Amino acid sequence: MAIIQPFQAVRPVRNKVCIVPSYPYEQYNQHEINRIIKTNPYSFLNIIASSYIRRLPKEKKYRAIRKQFGKFKKRGIYVQDYLPFLYVLRITDVSGNVFVGIVGLTSVEDYKGGRILRHEKTLQKRVQAFAEYLKNVRIQADPVMLTYPSDPEVNELQDKYIGQVPEYEFSTTDGTVYEAWLVSDFDDLKAMQRAFSKIERLYIADGHHRVESTLAMQEEMKKANPYHTGNEAYNYLLSFFIPFDRLKIYPFHRGLKNLNGLDEKIFLERLKEKFKVEKLDKFEEPGKHEMILLLQGDYYKITIPEKNLKNGKNDVEVLNDEIIQGILKINDPRNNKIIRYHEGKPGLKCVLRSIKEKQCTVSFFMHPLTFNEIKSVADAGLTLPPKSTYIDPKLLTGLFIYEF
Repeated sequence: MAIIQPFQAVRPVRNKVCIVPSYPYEQYNQHEINRIIKTNPYSFLNIIASSYIRRLPKEKKYRAIRKQFGKFKKRGIYVQDYLPFLYVLRITDVSGNVFVGIVGLTSVEDYKGGRILRHEKTLQKRVQAFAEYLKNVRIQADPVMLTYPSDPEVNELQDKYIGQVPEYEFSTTDGTVYEAWLVSDFDDLKAMQRAFSKIERLYIADGHHRVESTLAMQEEMKKANPYHTGNEAYNYLLSFFIPFDRLKIYPFHRGLKNLNGLDEKIFLERLKEKFKVEKLDKFEEPGKHEMILLLQGDYYKITIPEKNLKNGKNDVEVLNDEIIQGILKINDPRNNKIIRYHEGKPGLKCVLRSIKEKQCTVSFFMHPLTFNEIKSVADAGLTLPPKSTYIDPKLLTGLFIYEF
């Protein structure tokens, strides 16, 4: 059974909500961070990424973040709800895609017990660094995105609130519209929890490192607490719950700086030994079990034979196992000296720009995986190669904060 827990969110006051949240820190370059901090004193980035905070040693940095967060609360930029609520969140992007889900807490023990499944590997160094951050700063500001099979009862409860006047309604500079409703009725909260208790498993759509970091932090705090009961605030994870059918999945395209010493003609010959390879007059979008190769200005359609997809292999695994590692002998898929990953949402333009800037000379364009393919990998206890999927929606940081 899946646990969804109401909580007392710390969140922006209504008249500043459009200027407080940010996108995750990693999505900005340093120039953008400096510009936002300089022009918007209310941005969440002022709490975690001001030039003063960035220069501090680690221990002092954590204390400074806590202090800055406290200042935002004292100034009334952030307020805390007086009772635990769940929050219905609707996101509408500029293309008209609509994403509806619920912000709440889930139990770290559910992940530990296999009721929340992953499909990506994590880097231990990154996990430990963020676990230390969480332990010292004691706020979660960036929800993990968890997904599940669509449930009529949950959808009905969500729709009940969407028909009302929202608590928040604002747009970001990229044109994305955010609307949020407080689920404050006691009976509705209990009904939502009952509905989720019937869901056998949740799947991580985005936020694998945050989940692992929260688990590492919880285990450390649990050991340090001789009176641990399992109900402490550190046992929970800020989450956004959204059903499979309300996600939008894009591929990640691969760009290679070079062929790792392999001659182009030999590379094509070896490809033809494994796949059907057809030269194209111009670019076309790859279909299922197809890849489009761009090599020296020429496009090739690579069709994956059925035999290469045995044992449930998907297109990304075939590319990684049989071409990148098999033919090109690039054994580390995170090798950023050779491999560049391009989000499938911008598509061809992004890759062509990379080629123009001489960041890569050969590219593979992929067809997106389905969530059933991702689910199959997770259910089997396996993981996908790095950067296999780019999943929308992308959530804001600092819109709903869990302080523990």
